[in-house]
Formats: sequence, structure tokens, C-alpha cells
Amino acid sequence: ALYLFSRKTKRPLIYILDRIVITVALAAVLIRLGNLMNSEIYGIETSLPWGFIFERNREIAPKHPTQIYEALSYLVGFIVLLRVYIKTDAKPKPGLLFGLFLIFIFATRFFIEFIKEPQVGFEIGMTLNMGQWLSIPFVIAGIYFIYRALVAKPQKA
Repeated sequence: ALYLFSRKTKRPLIYILDRIVITVALAAVLIRLGNLMNSEIYGIETSLPWGFIFERNREIAPKHPTQIYEALSYLVGFIVLLRVYIKTDAKPKPGLLFGLFLIFIFATRFFIEFIKEPQVGFEIGMTLNMGQWLSIPFVIAGIYFIYRALVAKPQKA
């Protein structure tokens, strides 16, 4: 859909991606809050005072509210992306915001996955879970897009 939109508006796809990721980061905040309301994708047991008891899932021990951790991290990502877009010269550097988004979102996910309950049975005993393995290529892609944006000649916005 974004590719077709970029063709219709005669804008490069990376131009569209750089702008849409700002709102996608904010949408990710709301998605994680929805996960919290549905008692999904929560963390391992914790003794920390902010641990949640997810009664809907018949849990009796407090768990890390990883949905809140991710939501707060994504909110920071939204603020950073918006600030970079407004206050810096990121506009003429295609791919910079998209690269920052990929690194921020997927690095956050990679680290928070360490304190999440396994979501599928085959993850038990794995050093890295599926979410972490799937995050690695996106972080690498983010590094590539940032590198490309910083070494390329600036373009007119």
C-alpha cells in the first residue's frame, strides 16, 4: 500500500517511510496498552512492587508488565523521532528517521524479550526467543538506513 501511495504521489518510498514511522511509533504505544488490557504478552514473575497480577489468565504471582515497559519505550521513540524531524536536518537525509525507528523499536523489543514469558512452546530453553531472532535483521537494516542517510549527499525535502 505504501509503495502504491508513493507511486501515486510521485514521492520516493523512503520519503513516505520517514514520515509514517513517527505515527507508527505512537500507534505501537497504543497496541501495547491494548496488550495490557487483554492480559497478553506479559513478563516473567517479579518481586518488584509494580508487578501485575494478571487475574484474567489465572496468574497468582506478580509478573513484569512488559507491555508498559514497551509502551513507555515506544513513547520515548515517538518523541525522539518527532523531535529529530522537527528540530534537525533529517528531512533532506532520506532513511534517517526510518533507520532510527527500526533500531529503536526492535532493539527495545530485543531487550524486553529477556523478561517475557515464552509465547510458544518451542521457545523454552532457547538462548534467544523468536521475537529476538526476528528483531536482529531489523536492527541491522536500521543501521544500514542510517549509514546510507548520513553518507549520501543531502537532498531537497
